[in-house]
Amino acid sequence: MRIVLMLLCLIFCACKDEYFLTLNSKEPLSLKYNAKEKALKGLDEPFMLFFYSKDCGVCEKQIPILNELSKNYKIIAVLGNMKNKDMAVKNLKGVTFTTIYDSLDVEYLSNVVGGVYGVPAMFIYDNNGKMVKKFISLTPKSVLEKELRAVKGV
Repeated sequence: MRIVLMLLCLIFCACKDEYFLTLNSKEPLSLKYNAKEKALKGLDEPFMLFFYSKDCGVCEKQIPILNELSKNYKIIAVLGNMKNKDMAVKNLKGVTFTTIYDSLDVEYLSNVVGGVYGVPAMFIYDNNGKMVKKFISLTPKSVLEKELRAVKGV
């Protein structure tokens, strides 16, 4: 049943532009999922989605690594279980890069990646918005940087 609901959500949302409310950014982020291409469009560069929550201790260890990597690579945090912007601001856990916090946006992106069943979870996308790699749990900087460099073509 859950899979059917997820597929219906993806089908109905597939051609809709999504503007996400963000923290640590001056402008809303625009992304759309193209179900036919299985691609998350809107950025013309490789990027990583980083899912985390306020109660995740391992996420606190991953964040400094991603803050450092975000100086050279596009990383977008997706902060789950937030009721409002004030709650999200209090629970950033030191994230310095763009953070999506609205519960509907978080659910949408979770469906796009096929569901997030544990955090931290990181999903790397290429220039065309195709997911090329995923990581669950604490991942060393060297591993993430190697994958990001490969996708960026550096």
